Amino acid sequence: MYLIVKHTHLTLIALTFIFFLINFVLTLKGSDKVNNKILKIGPHILYTLFVCTFIYLVMVNPLNLYPITNGWASSKLAGFVFYVLSITLALKWAKKTIWRVAGFVSAVFWLAMTGRLAFAHHLKVKGANEHTTSLIEYGQTVLSAIC
Repeated sequence: MYLIVKHTHLTLIALTFIFFLINFVLTLKGSDKVNNKILKIGPHILYTLFVCTFIYLVMVNPLNLYPITNGWASSKLAGFVFYVLSITLALKWAKKTIWRVAGFVSAVFWLAMTGRLAFAHHLKVKGANEHTTSLIEYGQTVLSAIC
């Protein structure tokens, strides 16, 4: 069951990014298709399912990576929040193209950082060298300091 939910979680991440790309391109083109009901409601449903799978994975995880007691899960959650805020900047708040592009770059950055954090923790758990472990801890410190 854990692996099914984990892969569902990863699929939801990919789907949210695909929806974001579609909405971003349509917004830049000034298309009326951006008001399509599926494109408006779909991301919210995906985010809700994403948070549900996150909660399940944190509660049932075999590595005991709980928020607050372990900075890894909290950093992942903070990365997700910044990812969603960046998407909101790119699609809703920004009125000029430069700010939309800045929101897009920020969203891609936060998605990559959060994904890297997940992979980095996988390396840390599997036993990486000290240099990699120190980079992981530095990344966690930076994300924690931002939050």
